[in-house]
Amino acid sequence: MIFILNLILCIKPSQTEQCKDEAVSIESLINPKSIAIVGVSTKKATFQVGGRAIFDHLRLHGYPHHIDLITREQTTIDGQGTYTNLSYLPEVPDCVVVSVPAVDVYQTIEQGLSLGTRAFLVITGGFSESGEAGTALQAQLVDLVTSYGAAMLGPNTTGYVNFNSRIAMSSTSRITAGLPQSGEVGLVIQSGALGSAMLEHAIHDGIGLSYLISTGNEAVTDLGDYIDFLVEDANTSAIALYVEGFRRTPKIVAAAQKALAANKPIVLYKTGRSDAGRRAAAGHTGALIGNRGAYDAAVRQLGWIDVRSIEDLLPTAHYLVKSRPAKAIGILTLSGGLGGCLADALEETGKVTLPAPNETTIERMRQDIPPFLSVKNPVDIAGTPFRRAGGFAACLDAFLDDPAFDAVTIANTPIVAPWAKDVSDAVADAMARWRKEKGGNAPISVVWPAEIFNADALKALRQQGVPVFSRIDSFTTAVVAASTFAEARATPSRLIREGLPKLSIQGAPTINDEARNEADSKRHLKSLGFSFPAEAFLAPNDHDALCVEAQKIGYPITLKGMAEGVVHKSEYGLVAVALPNEEALRQRLQEMNASAQKHRLSMEGFLISETVRPQTEVFLALSIDPEFGPVLTFGAGGIYTELLKDVTTRLLPLDRTEIVDMINNCRISRILHGMRGRTALDVDALVDFIEAFAALAPHLGIDFQGVEINPIGVGKAGDGVWVLDATIFGKGPTA
Repeated sequence: MIFILNLILCIKPSQTEQCKDEAVSIESLINPKSIAIVGVSTKKATFQVGGRAIFDHLRLHGYPHHIDLITREQTTIDGQGTYTNLSYLPEVPDCVVVSVPAVDVYQTIEQGLSLGTRAFLVITGGFSESGEAGTALQAQLVDLVTSYGAAMLGPNTTGYVNFNSRIAMSSTSRITAGLPQSGEVGLVIQSGALGSAMLEHAIHDGIGLSYLISTGNEAVTDLGDYIDFLVEDANTSAIALYVEGFRRTPKIVAAAQKALAANKPIVLYKTGRSDAGRRAAAGHTGALIGNRGAYDAAVRQLGWIDVRSIEDLLPTAHYLVKSRPAKAIGILTLSGGLGGCLADALEETGKVTLPAPNETTIERMRQDIPPFLSVKNPVDIAGTPFRRAGGFAACLDAFLDDPAFDAVTIANTPIVAPWAKDVSDAVADAMARWRKEKGGNAPISVVWPAEIFNADALKALRQQGVPVFSRIDSFTTAVVAASTFAEARATPSRLIREGLPKLSIQGAPTINDEARNEADSKRHLKSLGFSFPAEAFLAPNDHDALCVEAQKIGYPITLKGMAEGVVHKSEYGLVAVALPNEEALRQRLQEMNASAQKHRLSMEGFLISETVRPQTEVFLALSIDPEFGPVLTFGAGGIYTELLKDVTTRLLPLDRTEIVDMINNCRISRILHGMRGRTALDVDALVDFIEAFAALAPHLGIDFQGVEINPIGVGKAGDGVWVLDATIFGKGPTA
């Protein structure tokens, strides 16, 4: 559909006016008091799309304010007259929905800006997702919209739903069949069609939503803005995200800081982490940390909750809204088998304990459980409590009153309908009593794999806001999430406290995986203040000079051959340790030259150094993640680096406590701390070195790709650490 738009003189605001416009929140976008839709089909159709779908959905779900329609020709749609141009509207709309061909979007938004509108929802596709031409169109849109300080959702979006205000500003077809109940989970997705599936999940599981926002191309207003909006929103208590990529990470981190401070957990499922879409780390580091390395570090340090299944996204967020962190859980079960499976899963998390109920609780339950059943945790009550009215309720109340438990979980298998009703009624009564006596939600959750047989009871529980799970792994995910979030709030990371470091990188980075040889890499690091064992680098054919330098350094000597493009020197026989004298040195020089000829290597020279005798070796690397910036990786070093892959990764900055925690997350830490009676090594010196190494992050240059120190030798306590090998990829950090 082609729209002919009347031209309006579009005068950009002054700097003062622009600042005022920029202060306008996305409230006008997400909660508009008037809407204009440009591009509404006049055709009758069973399945509507674009602007017409949004118009139908707004009216279907009771949008309470005024809607104007802009069509190519003046007409009437479902009893409402249309206009042919935005400029003809009697009042300025809060938000303009744009559903016109991509080539007409710029002019449409320009008209809206001229009228005074500062919020736009652009459904139209054909922008950055479609190639170079679309990317150019989108760049023009960005310049236009940002020059006015306006907000824009999209382009290429299905829109959003504001559940509390009944604003169904979405073209998602699932909306025609109904909306989930309004609630406290704000859902933001970097997808369009997935929104329908998430609505289906929410309705089935009785999960109330505050918003569903599909971000589209995030040309102007992006994921960070929507997180920030939900943090400020009084109706939202938890934020759920489906993420394919982080476009403006500093804004994301800033929003995460606010969310943690506001006690609003962020639960997310992240996909789209293929190598094709990322700037992979160089050397060992890329193979060790993989696609999830920096993301997993961000999750840990920002207090996010990462779920590995999209089906767990909303249930986990819902649990965090309705339940508090629990360190001790009491399990009340009708099945010893299911209760045992649940107990195993919970104990394996390492986050909760399952204490036995106290004597008072057992006595209160005695008449409702037979003496031959276990009164340990889980407590198997079988069917006995259902033989008298209120029997199950009495058991549940006893469990809730037990000070040994922070929370109670009911674990049921399919049961007959009257028993199932007893369970749901007992939970409803317990919830009401708890609210009256203590306020808030009772710490009750249910694991009940009976979606078909006990559908009515499960529906009743969900309507009461009780977290209900049909799978044990989904429940344990939610329990761990609550514990993880509480820990993050109690001990916020340095990244949360300070944000991402400001780098010296300007402009687009040049991808340069070329490895600089060890001698060159060490010279660069020496210029930044790092020390190394005594060493010398000499030309490949001057053996006499090498022997003279070896005598100065003192035997035993370590010899390394430097060959162009070779990082793993030992694979070519180019490393010899602890050569005792000149004869042995000359012999190994000849052997290395022979190996170079055999493998057709271009020798750059030889590095000789004093031989140190560390007790163990570790690996340390600094790299740049395309989304999160500087990343530090630590682990077992030397020949065990790739064999064991005993590594952990963190985003920078880190404080000393976090570095120690990073070390202790690796198996090599047991050796460092002196396992099985061995002498403890110089962990303090290692931490000092890692602190200094991490401090390079703000000085990374535009062509920096990575620095690997492998190995670092660690001596006994008080002996210190030694850099035994180093490789810089691309340009090194600057002073």
